[in-house]
Amino acid sequence: MSETLALVESPAQLLNVLEWAHVHPGEAASLTIAVLQPVDPRSRAQVRRLCRFASQAKVVWRRYEVRAGYLGRAGELMRLGRAVAAADRLVIGDLFSRTIQLLLPRSRAREVVVVDDGTATTELVSLLTYGQQLTRWHQGDLKPSAKGGPVNRWLARDDLDRAVFFTCMPVSAPPGTEVRPNEYAWSRETFGPVRVRAGADLAGSSLVETGVIDEDRYIEAVGWIARSRTAGRYLAHRRESAGKLERIAGATGMEIVHPELPLELTALTEPIGLSLLTFASTIAYTLPIVLRGTAVRVELCDMDDAWITPDTAERSVDFLRRISALAVDRHNLARIPPQPRGRAYAYEGSEPLPAAQREA
Repeated sequence: MSETLALVESPAQLLNVLEWAHVHPGEAASLTIAVLQPVDPRSRAQVRRLCRFASQAKVVWRRYEVRAGYLGRAGELMRLGRAVAAADRLVIGDLFSRTIQLLLPRSRAREVVVVDDGTATTELVSLLTYGQQLTRWHQGDLKPSAKGGPVNRWLARDDLDRAVFFTCMPVSAPPGTEVRPNEYAWSRETFGPVRVRAGADLAGSSLVETGVIDEDRYIEAVGWIARSRTAGRYLAHRRESAGKLERIAGATGMEIVHPELPLELTALTEPIGLSLLTFASTIAYTLPIVLRGTAVRVELCDMDDAWITPDTAERSVDFLRRISALAVDRHNLARIPPQPRGRAYAYEGSEPLPAAQREA
């Protein structure tokens, strides 16, 4: 039996490996998931919960503390490198990852499956198609590079029989690869039914933390949405800073909720708002699939160019515009326009939402 090893570094990647295993039980019969532990506590907590679900699904997983100091990292990478070298099939959550790129030369896997790491999949596919250097979308404009970077060359090996993208994103397969759709079948079959609560929930974004959006402008936008759309709860992104969340709570009166699972599973295991509002984000693609056939409406909050920080590269702005437009087209999402200019929301010291509106 072929040994299959999955390399994941985030809750979303782990969830999508479980989705792949559910749809491809034969290929996943010998699956072991190597969890490269994230650093931040909320990501670690979500990964821990998902590992319990993996155990319930009889999927083997192992933790690797690859960020535990120099000596600890070296030991874990050696242990992980041996597992990578022994695998006949690799399932990879993030080809942008420096750690995973460091491990790839050890691999002689005859099949590679790349699962979604969010909307970054669209950028990954584009860069691989055109042989460009793998640089994350928010890390600046692309630098010139020789045709075919190291990941391209690794994927073009003569001894590689198949390369597959398992994705919910609207992408075309790069040359020599194929695309298989992720319909979140495991999530929908394992959890639910959806319990709908009145009012709207706003899903938080980490675009401030990545340096793309100005924090003050973001809080203005959240205040505008809370007031205009009767949004009573703010579902915090796991990477949002505590200081920013405190400002949002104080300015809007919204209840700050820290989901214990990725939102795809939170929507199936906890009461969720009748309207689920999101900025440019992966969940604009995933939640319409997960919530298909329910009463919940996913709506996209448009961004204003004035929110963008001065140092943000044009490539990053183009990426956000592109993923917003693709999500709207793919899932026919309603759009929420940004706050009209000249009606700035006075977020500091503003009166919070009335209790009746927060609880609606």
